[in-house]
Amino acid sequence: MEWTAIIGPVTALLTVCGVAFNYGVIKPLQASIDDLRNLIADTRKYVEKTEEKRQGMETRLTRVEESAKQAHLRLNDLAQEVHHD
Repeated sequence: MEWTAIIGPVTALLTVCGVAFNYGVIKPLQASIDDLRNLIADTRKYVEKTEEKRQGMETRLTRVEESAKQAHLRLNDLAQEVHHD
């Protein structure tokens, strides 16, 4: 038997096995990788939005603390005026 007669069917068989492996293993793995990539992108967006909200709350908290400090000083001034009268 000649090698060329053997190589043709073996090549065809390996090609069929490669196609089956591609559809049975590679395609599902690629789909999972794509899903994970999308999940990571969504998670990054969520973290960025959460960080923006946190920074906004930090700014608001600073303003509230300043306002409370000023109110406390005014109350102390009023208390001193009441005690001196």
